[in-house]
Amino acid sequence: MGSILAGAAFRSAWLSLLLFLAVFFIAGLVVVSQTRSEAESEIRALISNEFQLFREASANGGDSQLQDLVDESARFAGPRDFVVAYYSADATLLAGDAIPLPAPVGWSTITTAPPGAAPEQYLALTERIGANLVTFGRTLRFVQVGSDALWRALMLASVVVGIGALGIGYLMSHGVSAKLDRMAATLERVARGESRVRLPVGRSNDQVDRVAVQMNAHLDRLSDLLDTMRNTIISIAHDLKSPLNRAYILLQEAADERGRQGRARLIEEAQGEIERLNGIFDTVLRISRIEASDDQSGFVPFSANKLVGEILQTFEPVIEESRQTLVARESADDVTIVGDRRMVVQMLVNLITNASRYSPAGARIEVAAGMDDHHPVLVVADNGPGIAEHQRKAVFEPFRRLNPERDEKGSGLGLALVQAIATRHRATVELENNDPGLRVVVRFPPAPPPKLEHL
Repeated sequence: MGSILAGAAFRSAWLSLLLFLAVFFIAGLVVVSQTRSEAESEIRALISNEFQLFREASANGGDSQLQDLVDESARFAGPRDFVVAYYSADATLLAGDAIPLPAPVGWSTITTAPPGAAPEQYLALTERIGANLVTFGRTLRFVQVGSDALWRALMLASVVVGIGALGIGYLMSHGVSAKLDRMAATLERVARGESRVRLPVGRSNDQVDRVAVQMNAHLDRLSDLLDTMRNTIISIAHDLKSPLNRAYILLQEAADERGRQGRARLIEEAQGEIERLNGIFDTVLRISRIEASDDQSGFVPFSANKLVGEILQTFEPVIEESRQTLVARESADDVTIVGDRRMVVQMLVNLITNASRYSPAGARIEVAAGMDDHHPVLVVADNGPGIAEHQRKAVFEPFRRLNPERDEKGSGLGLALVQAIATRHRATVELENNDPGLRVVVRFPPAPPPKLEHL
């Protein structure tokens, strides 16, 4: 064993690994810094737009109206995604949240703890309006969550690459130095930012080639993860802007409303917008948790026929309220799925809800279980407008809505969650034409045969 560890191949693998991790760490710092900078730029733009409301309040009603606006905004803000304060020229708090006044006028980062919550960092803008000062800041919590998730992904990829490189050096101590040199050169290019470069794979299909294939798969996943992370942060910022603006406007209207009933109605509508944001975050986090885990140790076999029957009993009254019909078709065969039953239920619920939302009154929605070439399948079909073939792949992208102007309440995450659950179960999701309407087929891996007990 000592000669193997002292071999040229192992030493080359070890040195290459150290070089890769060093460059990879530097590249990770650049990627995380750039992603965080883009997210903070979106927050700065949002704060700048919303600060215009305070300037207009001061211009229209003077210091009194500005103070009322700040006080009402802080009082009815709901979850503390932002803080706002109004100070006199001598730094005395006149209205809003009890937060420290930033020393410079302009952009700054402040740390404060809203009542009943842990301390949080806020990106804040302080401006002098009239003779006084106004500070408005938005939380950096979501930026930090995104940065932490990206760092975890980079660290996971580093561990995987490190284990692979050391394994190659141990198993191929003789005659592989040339391949290891080429591998190190390729990894250097990847670490410098050429994320689409992959390790060379020879025709011999030996251990080094097989490891190279596995590492390429991990690099593919890492590259896709970086792209998805960047796009998701931008999409989240863009998708949350409208409900945040609506909630803020509703609170503004509530502040100006003198009637108690009218004010209560406006506040209730603003709370609905905030609850919608909470729902979006919950779904995003659930998708992230499902995609981040590949553990199938808790999977158990269950009857798909029984599951379809339970879904019919639960959702038939709900669908009837939309003047639509929900029917179930159970298979004559024993259809068994091995997986997480709660996740599969969530998948069917999302598919049925999606079919009902985009189908007109009088539509017929069918949920079925069956077998196809030894594969258990679940099918949800409707006779609604369907989806054009060239758009079917895009509907699985997070925050993707084909008709956002017609579906203002949708988040574009329903089918993304369906895809995440299917991937977790090694299943495939196919969208087909139902003539008319859409037919969604989820094909699961074959269930293993039951174990026979020895007598």
